[in-house]
Amino acid sequence: MSNSKNPHELFNWINDTIKKLLKTKNDEEKASIVKEIHDELLKLEQVKLPPPSEGRKKDPEAEIHYPETVKEIQDIVKDAYNSGNTIVRVIGSNHSIKDAIWDAPPDKTVKLLSLSKFNGVDINQADQTATVKAGTHLNRDPLDSNSTDENSFNYIIDKAGFALPDLGGIAHQTVGGFLSTGSSGGSLKYSIEDSIVSISLINGKGDIETLKYGEDKFFAAGVSMGLYGIITHVTFKLIPNYYIYGSQVCAIMNSGLNPDYQEGCPIDLLGPGTQTVPSLQKFFAEDDNEYTRLFWWPQDRVNRLTIWKAKRTNVNDLEGYVKPTSPYKEFPEYFGSEIPAQILARIVYVILNLFLSDEEWYKKIAALLLSLFNGIVLQSFQDIWYKGIPMDDQVSDTILPTTFTELWFSIDQTQELMNKLDKVFKRGPSAVGNNATELYTAKESKFWLSPSYGQNVVRIDFLYFEGNLIGTPEEFFSQYWEEFKNDNFRCHWGKYVPKNYGEKVPSLYKKYNDWINIRKEMDPKQIFVTPYWRNILNIEELSK
Repeated sequence: MSNSKNPHELFNWINDTIKKLLKTKNDEEKASIVKEIHDELLKLEQVKLPPPSEGRKKDPEAEIHYPETVKEIQDIVKDAYNSGNTIVRVIGSNHSIKDAIWDAPPDKTVKLLSLSKFNGVDINQADQTATVKAGTHLNRDPLDSNSTDENSFNYIIDKAGFALPDLGGIAHQTVGGFLSTGSSGGSLKYSIEDSIVSISLINGKGDIETLKYGEDKFFAAGVSMGLYGIITHVTFKLIPNYYIYGSQVCAIMNSGLNPDYQEGCPIDLLGPGTQTVPSLQKFFAEDDNEYTRLFWWPQDRVNRLTIWKAKRTNVNDLEGYVKPTSPYKEFPEYFGSEIPAQILARIVYVILNLFLSDEEWYKKIAALLLSLFNGIVLQSFQDIWYKGIPMDDQVSDTILPTTFTELWFSIDQTQELMNKLDKVFKRGPSAVGNNATELYTAKESKFWLSPSYGQNVVRIDFLYFEGNLIGTPEEFFSQYWEEFKNDNFRCHWGKYVPKNYGEKVPSLYKKYNDWINIRKEMDPKQIFVTPYWRNILNIEELSK
């Protein structure tokens, strides 16, 4: 292939090559074709694929401290309190956007703490509780050398016969970080927050406080973004461990409604539903759909809905299966691995971003490329709880680094939101992008600053591939922030939020003033406050 090919010729070549890939049955030939596409793209001066990123950002450009004991954490906080010129922040697993983790004020010293060496679990079999150090990862974090399967929270409690009621779609995070940002799994029936008994933290004076369920401080500190203090321990009430079983289907939305995914779409995404096909809101609430996640691929000529759902079961109920587990696969396997398909997905995203166009030839190729990952197929799976619920854990943060803005709405708005979203997508490729839109739910929370405080919610995740060569996440997300600005959405605290979000926060959270007042007590010298959080949460500077 010549380097002088214009975009139309390039896409014709890609079109023919992808068709050949679809027809190929041999795994080695498939891998060879994927490599051929990759190599040809690298030859083109105008299509320089960025090298795979380091995934989640590694240590920020500031001094990192790795305390291993509560006293070491206390000493750092007390030093900051006494100096009056130091900000202390915990970086967690670096899973949030950078500014949410740290945002150095120009006139202050910043001390960043990694609790990756502050990990461990103490299980009380008698009362079925577990007290876990905040730096312990839920599941193994592949980008943290201190994290292993054996020292992860979920692995340890499962081996003891216990479980948590829910997890997020990814479980690399530390326990402290997951709770601090109000993260949630996709369920209207279960929530990890329901199992929390107490939270211990070191406040802004360096004192240890243990906050128990039922206390105002407990409900205030449960989602506090590190602004109340440094969480050291969390105690959970555990439940017996369990398996989940479920299925994933992909359906074409514009083929009509039909409970058979091969004949039509089994969810009425935009309407009230029928006797045989539920509305989206009803689907989320159905008894058998204890855990759910949907991907909407709204690109013209694609318009597919990937529907993942699961339910709990006891291991004894899995008799009859050849294996006790049959894990969910988000990507097809080549040579026993999902990595080759993820590499292909990376190439597809870069191509579609680079040649973004409203012309018909682009839509045709985009549909063909995206359909590679959205075949009209049924996948059944069953797995142990901590491996099955985080359905995205096997996606490489290095090959497919993805960021997003996550908007939380009252569940009662679901149909109205989907129709509004459909109108946005119909504006064309620039409004759709090269990725899917994720649809989730979350159970009502009692934590004052949880995005699901006081109501069950539907969550819309607008995904952005960080390997895109053109554009920025903020540019892409801004169109959605503007479209839904009057719909009173709440944002995931660890992801991208609108610049003016801080103006709306006080009206979005009815316990906001109470939360702010307790925060002043917990952190009187504002040693945990960065400019980013001062703006997002309207935290006033101390009077001089």
